[in-house]
Amino acid sequence: MPPVAPPPPLQGPAIRPQQSPQNSYLPVQHSPIQHPLAQHPSVQHPPVQLPQEMQAVPQGQYKLPVIPGVAPRIYLPQRTSLVVEGGGTRGFYGAGVLDAFMDAGLMFPYIAAVSAGAANVLSYVSGQRGRNRLVVEHMVNDPRYMSMRNLVQKRSYFDFDFIFKTVPKEYLYFDHQNFARTQTRLLTGVLDCRKGRTIWYDKAWLEPDFIPTIASCSIPLLSQVVRYDERDLLDGGILDPIPIEKSIADKNHFHVVILTQDAGYHKTATKMSPLFMMVYHRRFPHLCWALEERHNAYNRQVARAEQLEREGRALLIRPSEPLNISRTESNPQKLLPLYDQGHADGAAAVVKLRQLFRLPY
Repeated sequence: MPPVAPPPPLQGPAIRPQQSPQNSYLPVQHSPIQHPLAQHPSVQHPPVQLPQEMQAVPQGQYKLPVIPGVAPRIYLPQRTSLVVEGGGTRGFYGAGVLDAFMDAGLMFPYIAAVSAGAANVLSYVSGQRGRNRLVVEHMVNDPRYMSMRNLVQKRSYFDFDFIFKTVPKEYLYFDHQNFARTQTRLLTGVLDCRKGRTIWYDKAWLEPDFIPTIASCSIPLLSQVVRYDERDLLDGGILDPIPIEKSIADKNHFHVVILTQDAGYHKTATKMSPLFMMVYHRRFPHLCWALEERHNAYNRQVARAEQLEREGRALLIRPSEPLNISRTESNPQKLLPLYDQGHADGAAAVVKLRQLFRLPY
């Protein structure tokens, strides 16, 4: 196999896809860091008008309890960011942390999230405390949610139509109105397979179908490439598994980082390179480069976050012990303790944030 070369450096002050009558773009801000992995184009879009059926809480049509969204009571200071890692179903640790933030009524003015973290943070922005726990209790062990049957029949281990369409319409109410109302800059990272770079979609791009979120959750080999916005997209956690560099590039001063691995974890190089090359190299050579680079990106971003914490410019929230849970774990009896651990660690972090920012109770 020929060696995989990195994508060429970005040129000019902005990268924009071709404009169309449906899409308009604002200038894109890039990181001042010159490392090729640290240059982050962002995509912005005007607010969308929600369909009428998304603007009210329906009664009696859901199979699980309806949790209306609650507006946040306390916004943290500007230039304070929340950075959320993915990790597949290990990300339910982060869901517990987010519920602890909702218990305290806290909202961040800026959120950067990828992969499963980008999915879990939706219920945080919509203010629906406990919604992600109901997903763990009732949905993750449903074979329609994730299974080898899905991979064989639909070429995706996770059935995103079921997760993002059927579940919020029939099982678990999603408060679109409160989601749209919450004043936060929510950025969802996805990998542009052709360019080998992370693209960031802001909150207004997500509704009503959450295609950027689906793309961010689409794990290579286990999911199909998502075609959206004239791009071919996959897992946002490939090159920005902990999007701390994006948060720094956007000039945030303090970063709260939710991780799903303990402090002793060090990611090693993938052993799947031959398979990645066989499946993707012909169409997406820069994707193959990104997949080979992923462990370096992860370790570099964790080290950067740890450095910021030592400098008093970050707060890291992560498990105290190795999780020993795979990213496709579907057993609620294993995932619920993970959520509860995240909730306890999130509550402890709230105490630190109250002291640091002198927040009201």
